[in-house]
Amino acid sequence: MNKEFISFIEKNKLIKPKDEILVAVSGGVDSMVMLNLFSSCGYKVAVAHCNFSLRGVDSNTDEQLVVDVCKRMGVKLFTKLFHTEVYAHEHNISIQVAARELRYGWFKELRDEHGYASVAIAHNKNDVAETMLINLTRGTGLKGLTGIRALAKGVIRPLLFAFRKQIEAYAFDNGVEYRNDKTNAEVKYARNRVRHNVITELEKINPGVVDNLYGTSLFLSETWRAIETMNAEHRGQICSEKGNEVYYSIKGLLEYPFHQLFLLEELVGYGFSPSDVQDIKESLLAQSGKTFYADSYLLIRDRDYLILGPNIQKNYNEVSIDSPSDVPELPIPLEFEVIDDIASFKIPKVASVGVFDADKVQFPLLLRPWHKGDWFVPFGMEGRKKVSDFLIDQKIPIHHKNSIYVLESDGNIVWVVGHRIDNRYRVNPESTKALYVKIVG
Repeated sequence: MNKEFISFIEKNKLIKPKDEILVAVSGGVDSMVMLNLFSSCGYKVAVAHCNFSLRGVDSNTDEQLVVDVCKRMGVKLFTKLFHTEVYAHEHNISIQVAARELRYGWFKELRDEHGYASVAIAHNKNDVAETMLINLTRGTGLKGLTGIRALAKGVIRPLLFAFRKQIEAYAFDNGVEYRNDKTNAEVKYARNRVRHNVITELEKINPGVVDNLYGTSLFLSETWRAIETMNAEHRGQICSEKGNEVYYSIKGLLEYPFHQLFLLEELVGYGFSPSDVQDIKESLLAQSGKTFYADSYLLIRDRDYLILGPNIQKNYNEVSIDSPSDVPELPIPLEFEVIDDIASFKIPKVASVGVFDADKVQFPLLLRPWHKGDWFVPFGMEGRKKVSDFLIDQKIPIHHKNSIYVLESDGNIVWVVGHRIDNRYRVNPESTKALYVKIVG
């Protein structure tokens, strides 16, 4: 197994000659065998052990085994005690996710502080097969079936060539001490159900199912890398960013044969499920207006674009403004100023400023969200126009319409804030003073 271990590392270019590796060792058979292989093959290593405080005395006994073995081997050891259940509760996540976040965060700290080339994790072929089946049931799409990479983001997995039975046989033949985690036999966890129930049944159909799943994961990984390359080449034709939003050109998507896979890669990271992506893909040929929600993001099927942005819940209120000098806290921050020397005043031609004939504007003003049926006379026009039609003409994205405010004087809209003033309230040659209103920030 030593030759296979070295061969796998060299074939996958996991370790350079002078690299020092941080080996994650739990005390279980996989990681203890990995440590033994690293040592017997002459690699320079240090060990990191996480005590997650989840199994009482057993957790402490695991740690003591790792301490004793590292001391005998003369290997530098780092240990860390985590209060995993407290962390999971504080962050509203599962114990498994909490343990993962804690250990990988700590591993990164150790790498950054001590300069280790990478962190070695003891995943094997069986882990790949189990992960593929779990992801298949969760509907994670093609990317979720690519298995576990031998090298990714500073993490290496040098045991991916081995079956779990090979690892256990090596431990027996070489007297490798290890601890059995009793929770590995409990089928309340999804991975354990797959390991003990699903894989066992599949092996009755084909004893080589684990190896076949592993091989398939390698083929799918190559396929996905090719798709990622094509997606990257087309991204510039499809995507553009405006502030904190991403615009996906519907025309660009429809012209790209793999647009569903493109959307899958783009959107799953924002919390959209593969089934959401399927619905989004179907919306490309439907009418505009549909909204798709993830936990922290939303996606709008607008006229020419899919628009992705944060899902921010806002409280839209109406606020009365008594005078230019008495301005309360507003949902849109505005500054008011009366301009007396109107003859020398030049009106800024920017959407964030509204300038009005101060004699025509009557306080108190009302700042409120626009309503269906609202109308005004847009600057430069004589006839009135519904605000809804004006927003359509201005091609305001659907989700932005909900955040549009109007400024009202004596029941009349004087400004669609940030867009257009009402022509009836414009400054003209007969005006003696102006009311200057500016959006702040």
